[in-house]
Amino acid sequence: MKRYQLALFTSLALTAIVATPAGAQPALLEPYRPASIGVLGGLSAGSGDAGGSVGLNLAFDATERIGVEARGIATGRGHASMEFEGTGTLLFTVARTRRAAPYVAAGGGVYLASFDMDNESMFGGLGSQFGPGTMMSSIQGTSGFMMGSGTVFNGSRMPAFYANRLGQMTVPVNGHWGMRSFTDPALTFGGGIRLDVTERIYVRPDVRALVVFGNGDRLTLMTMTFAVGYRL
Repeated sequence: MKRYQLALFTSLALTAIVATPAGAQPALLEPYRPASIGVLGGLSAGSGDAGGSVGLNLAFDATERIGVEARGIATGRGHASMEFEGTGTLLFTVARTRRAAPYVAAGGGVYLASFDMDNESMFGGLGSQFGPGTMMSSIQGTSGFMMGSGTVFNGSRMPAFYANRLGQMTVPVNGHWGMRSFTDPALTFGGGIRLDVTERIYVRPDVRALVVFGNGDRLTLMTMTFAVGYRL
């Protein structure tokens, strides 16, 4: 290529770049904010009970389609129980528009459930019916217990998933059962949609199932949350 041809080509290229409208330029100058933190609240239901949930989540967009998330959620279902889930999740964006990004989620983690055994909805009222030292054994598949006298105690609201793992117990002499906690592995899957409010702030409704495994059995819970996130 002759020098004047090269000079002409270079001049035309520069002119085209300068003349291109700013809106048509690639959005390379926009800040890339892959990490975010969010607060969430919602409802968790399972085993015939439901309760309010609150939590935090940390998310990181590894690519335009794939992200990872760590979240912790505390739930109070009533009946003297408090539960906590801590999970790590892979988020896959199935579509994307300027403001919305629906996604599916799958991952795993741990689920912690604690019960106040002295509460009347658990075993608090058992001592007035059966004397201290009475032996009791869980009836598999139910929340009931077979007492040493042959009668059945069905006064506990503890889910069978946990009650069946208590095995054989003795009514305490002092009448105090204390707390009982269970920590189990869990899998989670579901989906939602991320809606960008501003460059930094987004909201995200989300629905997930949590399957908890323990002692050869499983417990399925459903968690519905609404998160407000901030890109760092």
